[in-house]
Amino acid sequence: MNEPWVACLREQFPITKRTAFFDIAYENCGAAFVRERMEDYFVHKADVYPGLVKAGGAGKGETIAVVAEARERLARFLNAPGVRSVAFTENTTQGINLILQGFPFQPGDNIVVGELEHVAVLMPCLYLKQRGIEVRVARSRDGIALTEQDLLSQADERTRIIVASYVQSRSGWKLDLRALAEVCRSRSIYLVTDGIQALGFQRVDVRTLGVDAMAASCYKGLLATEGVGFLYCADELLGKIRPVFAGDSPALLLDRERMEVLCPDPLDARKLESGTIPFQSIYGLSAGLERLMEIGMERVERHVSECYERVHCGLTELGYEVDTPLEPARRCHSMLVRTDRNREMVDFFLAHGVFFSPGREGYVRISVAPFTAQEDIDALLQTASLWLAQTR
Repeated sequence: MNEPWVACLREQFPITKRTAFFDIAYENCGAAFVRERMEDYFVHKADVYPGLVKAGGAGKGETIAVVAEARERLARFLNAPGVRSVAFTENTTQGINLILQGFPFQPGDNIVVGELEHVAVLMPCLYLKQRGIEVRVARSRDGIALTEQDLLSQADERTRIIVASYVQSRSGWKLDLRALAEVCRSRSIYLVTDGIQALGFQRVDVRTLGVDAMAASCYKGLLATEGVGFLYCADELLGKIRPVFAGDSPALLLDRERMEVLCPDPLDARKLESGTIPFQSIYGLSAGLERLMEIGMERVERHVSECYERVHCGLTELGYEVDTPLEPARRCHSMLVRTDRNREMVDFFLAHGVFFSPGREGYVRISVAPFTAQEDIDALLQTASLWLAQTR
């Protein structure tokens, strides 16, 4: 389990020297190599006239090259058809909004979304009500699982889009996206996904999955920082999406003679970027992607899965109720553990050098990472045993 690459990766996360970290479902804890790469941007910016970095001239070349490199790496990481399918965003929320607000809905159309979705997904969907679009909410039967059939049961001939997370933030439940996408395609429904809780923990191939769009922030499994996200969009859907914002963009042109904004290529996702993009965060994302691709996502996925199983089984053997499934097809890296004292439990574990989130009411959320080691799992399970001894 403790392969050499895991030890090397742990060295890049200083928190692992003092804490068993099980909260990457919230955010990663800051990689040294990402910080160093982001510092490169500021060093470069200070070495030349700042305006040149953004607008052109001697300083533009390096920054633009790094952005292009990051976009190419991201496209390869997702197995997207090419760089034209990927736009940089600020976060997941922006990516979802760009699709929903840019889609040509007609009177009588509806979308479907699940009740367990993170607010980053649910709120953009519900906001469509202000445009007169019907929003159908699929309900979960147990507060954990929301299946493909639960979503599809709400769809009809006027459903244009289903919005769903690949892995649920609130429960760790994983959808069978490929099966859902096949049905959506047969019914002429676009499938728009939030990929943040899967990316960097398992292989994500957007073409094999068959999704029409995937949005995500990059500060969890992709090992980057806040401030940068992306939107992948397949050509059929991308061609229908109009830019919600217009501004300085590589894919929009200003015709000053006719005073019009032109979009010469509707299949260039960069049409959805407007204004100055977060250069420094993109530097960090490029470093995160580079590291994950060097390790290999097959290795990462195998390690994360093994860590998940050891934690899940270990807690279950101690007598804890873990509501997120053990079945590989239905889980990724995070799990919900039942407790009626979640805040106290988090504080107790932290005092013993183990960190995770309270999660939702009645639970704590524990999530494993590519840099989780056996010593972390041992510390978690030992503290879990102490907690039970104290509270029983």
